[in-house]
Formats: sequence, C-alpha cells, structure tokens
Amino acid sequence: MLDLFVLDAISDEKISACIQMATDQDFAATQRWQTSWNSAYAQKLPNKVALHRKDNGELLGLMSYELDERGLAVEILYMESARHSNANLVHAEGGQKRYLGIAKALFAYDGVLVFKAKTSELLDYYMKEYGARQVGSYDPFRLVIWEDAAEQLIAEFRKESDG
Repeated sequence: MLDLFVLDAISDEKISACIQMATDQDFAATQRWQTSWNSAYAQKLPNKVALHRKDNGELLGLMSYELDERGLAVEILYMESARHSNANLVHAEGGQKRYLGIAKALFAYDGVLVFKAKTSELLDYYMKEYGARQVGSYDPFRLVIWEDAAEQLIAEFRKESDG
C-alpha cells in the first residue's frame, strides 16, 4: 500500500494525500488553472484521477491516463498541478509554489509510465528527478519511466509496514 504525500513548500512538512476518481467538483475547481478541465478537450480525456490532501480534501492535481493495448504500461495523456503549485503560473505571477511533489505522487500511482514533457525545463526535471528516459529521437519530449526508476519512485511512498 502506498502512503502518498506532498511537501509544504515553506515548512517542508509532509502532507498526506490520496488519489481518487476525479469528480465534477474537481473539474469546476480548475477555472483559473492553466487548463480548464471543463473544456471540451479535457472532458474527452479518459481515466481522470485527482490528488487531494487527506486532511481537508484540497485539490492538488489532476491526471488523465490510459493503458497500452497489452496493459503493460500506462500513458499519461495530461497532468496538471493546481494553480497554487503550477510552476508556470506561480512564476509568471512572481509567487512560489505552495506544495512540492504533486507530479511525483501522481506518477507513483501508476508505475511504468509513458508521457510527454510540456517544456524543455520539465524534460530536464523529469529526467533528473524521476529517472525518466527519452523514448526516441523522433519526439525528444516523449519520456518513459521504466521499472527500475518506477520502483525507486514508488518506494518513497511505500508504507513502513510493507517492508
């Protein structure tokens, strides 16, 4: 069992988090996000899950994914941190993130992943922080987190009792 968490960006305190199927209430909360999850595009995305704080239910991030045809890997179609922790938005406004590790918690939910980095900064970040590797030269932003890197990522969230 995983014990997901994010870090408070100021105090470095671990904040317990959980993932559940995203709801209409979650989508409504994204009106001021980088992407409105009520848009026609976002509504068509499959398998949408939400990351919430366990203590107060605050929405931290959303993700859409699908399984490959053999069920061996998960492809993340779209993922976004809440406005208060989205690097693009907070930097543009001269602020700082409220929470760290939202993407990491969402990544840990799935294991072996295939996804695209939105920017070259995120490309470098995912490779350095999560052990992601480029899939091929035809699309340098397409990345994979293989089993070994996925296991290291998941291990950070595994409950102590799991060994």
